[in-house]
Amino acid sequence: MSKYDMIALYGPVALIVLALVWGFARIAYLSRAEDVSVLAFIGRSRSGPELVLGAVAIVLDLYLLLRPFVPALDGFAMAGHTPIGHFGVPIMALGVGIAVLSQMGMGKAWRIGVPREVEASQSLVTTGLYRFSRNPIYVGIMLFVIGSAIVIPGPVTILSTIITFVFMNKVIEAEEAFLKDAFGAEFDAYCKQTRRWL
Repeated sequence: MSKYDMIALYGPVALIVLALVWGFARIAYLSRAEDVSVLAFIGRSRSGPELVLGAVAIVLDLYLLLRPFVPALDGFAMAGHTPIGHFGVPIMALGVGIAVLSQMGMGKAWRIGVPREVEASQSLVTTGLYRFSRNPIYVGIMLFVIGSAIVIPGPVTILSTIITFVFMNKVIEAEEAFLKDAFGAEFDAYCKQTRRWL
């Protein structure tokens, strides 16, 4: 196995583990040090798009995590090896980096899911990466998913990319409706200056 094959096989595993460790550490820090409940989806029913995105994320991440240890998965998933697969790993890494920096940039305002109402620790974040995109975390996630389709093209990764994009737009619409209600003219002005994606 060449070093490029090793990168394509184990690079996604390292990135997923890194992202999970970061995410849990960030949630724990905000909860303990800042007394902020990041998990806004707890205590309310999840929307259809949220459920679909969650299911796609679980399937894609499990597939990428298990591939090095269960080689038969690629055959089962009808995924094809490609000699340029290792080029997808830097795209995935860029996506993780953008998502992490975006979460940091939100500070105490970061939530997973749409809260029922605006909390005291929340504000409209328009600085950092949010100057270039209203949704840089989602830009990062899309880059990660696109990178996975380059690493190992097949129905699982290609469908994950399409479904993620479609349903992420629906989640963004719900989040932006919340922000419009919460911040009114300030959010409208931000929308005029900054695109939804890039």
